[in-house]
Amino acid sequence: MQPSAETLSAWRLLLETHRRLATALDRELVDEHDLALDWYDVLIQLNEAGGRLRMHELSEATLFSRTGCTRLVDRMARAGLVRRERATDDGRGVVAVLTPAGKSRLRAAAGTHLAGIQRLFGEHLETLEVAALRTGLGRVVEAATNPEPH
Repeated sequence: MQPSAETLSAWRLLLETHRRLATALDRELVDEHDLALDWYDVLIQLNEAGGRLRMHELSEATLFSRTGCTRLVDRMARAGLVRRERATDDGRGVVAVLTPAGKSRLRAAAGTHLAGIQRLFGEHLETLEVAALRTGLGRVVEAATNPEPH
């Protein structure tokens, strides 16, 4: 079955919205805090997880490939924002750990990022539209996460 013209239009609009918002939010974070959006994402994921995540968990949380996540964490470690440690429970895994410098950069940038989300996204949607987006996109994420066999 093919998607309807309305579905294709909504799909394209979703992709364009993501691209434009991510570009604008990244630019603001870089300009004001010298912190790229993908770095901010790693910092927020680590912070929300209590300061540490196994690399494969961080990769899933940030939606980066494992290789991409490893490279990103390596660059962030060189900047002192995170550090890599061996997992204590099995010794084979690697854990990314938020450093005090990383936590400080996250706190400094959070206001800029949240204000940007509100200005570029939240201010343009009514309460019912936000609820509809959450419901509809939640179903899409669930279906993509647990697809039914064809």
